[in-house]
Amino acid sequence: MNTIRAVVLDLDGTLLNSAKEVSAHSRRAVLDCCARGHAIIIATARPPRSVRELLPRELQQLGYWICYNGGVVTDRGAVPLHVAYIPNDTVQSVYRYMELHDRGSYVTFESGDEMWSFRELNEDEEKTLGIPAGAPKPRVMTEGHMAERPITKLLISNGNGIYEALVRQFGSEVNMILTDNRQLIQIMPVSVSKAYGLRIALERLGITADQAMAFGDDYNDLALFEHCGYPVAMGNAVRELQAIARTVTLTNDEDGVAVVLEQLPGLGGLRSPAG
Repeated sequence: MNTIRAVVLDLDGTLLNSAKEVSAHSRRAVLDCCARGHAIIIATARPPRSVRELLPRELQQLGYWICYNGGVVTDRGAVPLHVAYIPNDTVQSVYRYMELHDRGSYVTFESGDEMWSFRELNEDEEKTLGIPAGAPKPRVMTEGHMAERPITKLLISNGNGIYEALVRQFGSEVNMILTDNRQLIQIMPVSVSKAYGLRIALERLGITADQAMAFGDDYNDLALFEHCGYPVAMGNAVRELQAIARTVTLTNDEDGVAVVLEQLPGLGGLRSPAG
């Protein structure tokens, strides 16, 4: 097999445990992996601000961040290399469709590394969106704001019942993924995915996709797994992801990422820790 030169890490359900923390074991394994010469790339649905809030400082300095499922690619969270936006007409059309057909769900918008909504959210709604404790609450916008601001991503919470209808209505205009136990619809520009962001990062690094190992757990990691040379599914990953992985490791609460990274020098004989 090809030598692994880049390691791509999802955060929630992967590098982060259920307490939304990076364990000391996983932190040490990632730092050691970098010290051995492997490029480290973060690939997450989260915005840059959440990576800063959740990732230990020493891990923040290691490499490129792919945020918003590929909508934003930055160098260590500082220098934006690429930003993609959803056409404003499409944003407004999706919101008005939700207003007409599913007022029980709630829509939030990502713009300028800030979350916006049309009303204040309660604690349960913030938890569904994965907003860390103590993090700034979403800013309240008007429809005028929505028309003026460039939108990187839409989130529809508790929208499981309308997902298929949204795909039929807008599937040709945006990339839409149902994640988080089917509780969260993530909407990005039509060409955007984690694989899209990874191509940008790897080109900068001079590394080919078949030299990349990627870790993930949810449906937004499917394109990433199909693109990279060595996909590793977490033990807590959805079945569809495990089915296309080269190996399945332990869960995020069992330091599954660390278990695989510690075997990297002998990857040719890597076997699944979960099997």
